[in-house]
Amino acid sequence: MIVTYVIIFVFFIMLSIFGLYIFSTYIFPRKIEEIAKMIEIGQTKLAIKKLNAILEKDDRNAYAHYLLAEAYIRENNPQFAILEYRQVLKISRFDDKVNEVNVRSKLARIFRERNAVEDAKKEYLILTKIDPLNYENFFQLGMMLFDSGAIDRSAAYFKKSIANNNRHDMSYYYLGQVLYRNASYNEAKQMFLEAIKIDQGNFKAHYFLGLVLRQVGDYEWAIKEFETAQKSEDIKVKCFLAKGTCYHEKELFPKAIIEFERGIKYAKRGSDTELNLRYFLASSQENVRDLQSAISNWEQIASVNKNFRDVQEKLRAYSDFRQDDRVKDFMIAGLAQFEHTCRKIAESLGLTVMDIEIISDSEIDILATETEGKWRNTRMSNRIVRILRTTETVSDKLLRKLHESMKPRNATRVIVVSTGDYSQMAAEFASTRPIDLLGKADIVRLLKSAEA
Repeated sequence: MIVTYVIIFVFFIMLSIFGLYIFSTYIFPRKIEEIAKMIEIGQTKLAIKKLNAILEKDDRNAYAHYLLAEAYIRENNPQFAILEYRQVLKISRFDDKVNEVNVRSKLARIFRERNAVEDAKKEYLILTKIDPLNYENFFQLGMMLFDSGAIDRSAAYFKKSIANNNRHDMSYYYLGQVLYRNASYNEAKQMFLEAIKIDQGNFKAHYFLGLVLRQVGDYEWAIKEFETAQKSEDIKVKCFLAKGTCYHEKELFPKAIIEFERGIKYAKRGSDTELNLRYFLASSQENVRDLQSAISNWEQIASVNKNFRDVQEKLRAYSDFRQDDRVKDFMIAGLAQFEHTCRKIAESLGLTVMDIEIISDSEIDILATETEGKWRNTRMSNRIVRILRTTETVSDKLLRKLHESMKPRNATRVIVVSTGDYSQMAAEFASTRPIDLLGKADIVRLLKSAEA
């Protein structure tokens, strides 16, 4: 009888083991795969409920935790997904359904999207060890370092990304940016060219290639790159600014004005880009003597940011221009009228003009004479008169040159007339030499005398 009970007990044990085997081998996998399909077709809430029921009985089921994480992602609940992915990594049972590289990659992307940079870095660093041939892991690490300002450290990761995938244009692009910021222009140029070779539509690479070319003085090529890059709405305004500065540096001011004005049409009002466009537009207008427009742009900049660059200095320098029509006419006069007015200024100083040289449209040199006595046959004394219509500060360098030119020109005195200021060193140099400095306060008086 006891033997019979033992046999029956053993039979039930064997039957239970067999049933468990059948369930775990055929029925349970089919059930959890059905849950996976539910997630795929969007039945995430029901899937989450079923997966939680499974995990209540078996919390070490890595696949169930993984599917639960996937369901939470579909539900736009990344915080819960992170917890489940971490649980998968903690269990550390990996197979063809639960892959460590896949889990860490998804976890890293979530951290990246949530701006949890340090957590993302840790995952990508591990991925570079367990999946060393995947360029994406190195690229993402490079990007995070680049964005955080550690650009020199980022370069090594972009290089490894390129070593694993020499067809990844963005790795070349960001490595080019690192080199550009470090003033390694030739190397940066090559990186941007590689990026463009892979993807002609990489407009940012075209833009930065243009910046590199501008730095090395290849303005024509740079302008072509900016024209290609401006097809991108994201950087179109910056391209107008960059093209304009190329023309500005080449002193092709009318062309520069066109580009800056086009940029202003598209720039966001009050943005730094708009202020820079207006600033360089005003500079170009100043160079073509359109001072009224230049002042208008400086005033608009000051209304947004009164401390922008040297705008306040510009407005102070042209304060007389804004208040006195004589100064205004003097500053914007054409070259012939400017020469005529300078001749009249010299005469108003009691001088007779002997020779006049136009140095530029803002600077004229006059050699004049002054009678040193009241009587006939008294000696005539030469004077050098240098007249400048500018907002630039006159330096001692100019005064030294004028002083050196006195003897060859038989001059006994130099008179400098400028609408700009004089540097401290210039004032000190003139105080011990036969040099008179006439500034803004004298200009109005001289112009009044010239009219008489």
